[in-house]
Amino acid sequence: MPPPKKRGAAGGSWIPTQCTKADLAVLFDISTRTVTDWDQKGILVRMGRGYATIPSIHAYIKALRDRATEKQSSTGRSLADERAESERVSRQIDEIKLAKMRGEVMTLDEVSESWSMFAAAVKAAVLSVPGKARSSIPHLTPHDAETLRSLCRDILSELAEEVEAAVVSGDPEQISADGTDNLPNGKDEA
Repeated sequence: MPPPKKRGAAGGSWIPTQCTKADLAVLFDISTRTVTDWDQKGILVRMGRGYATIPSIHAYIKALRDRATEKQSSTGRSLADERAESERVSRQIDEIKLAKMRGEVMTLDEVSESWSMFAAAVKAAVLSVPGKARSSIPHLTPHDAETLRSLCRDILSELAEEVEAAVVSGDPEQISADGTDNLPNGKDEA
């Protein structure tokens, strides 16, 4: 078998200039109805009562290439764009995994747990102010101690409202006005 000729080289003189719909169906390995469809789309090159063989073959191949490169997905983006986006997301996921292994990032659960512990420590510190004040300043009356307790509860309530407005998943119910925690486990950490 002789080696194939390079593109653009002379040859193919044995290929008929004109062919029928049935001939194209055999060449393209498609049905004659599909050949008709391609003809109606203006892809195939008409010649007389049939088709120009070489130009029709080239037009058919070009149409297939264009369709493959421009094929649209359900999102309206080309498959090449979606593959590039998928690769970019995969790289980002790999970078996050590597940063996690290095200890450079924390999971949402770890951050949430840390902030919960911080909030409980702040609450405990604020609620301990009235008792520490009474032991440090013995001449404070019970009314003064109750005023301090009320001020501390007000501060905690204001903080809880700010947390709810500013922090994702902020739960003001965890810092209640009566000074008790309403934690999911039902335990009062104050």
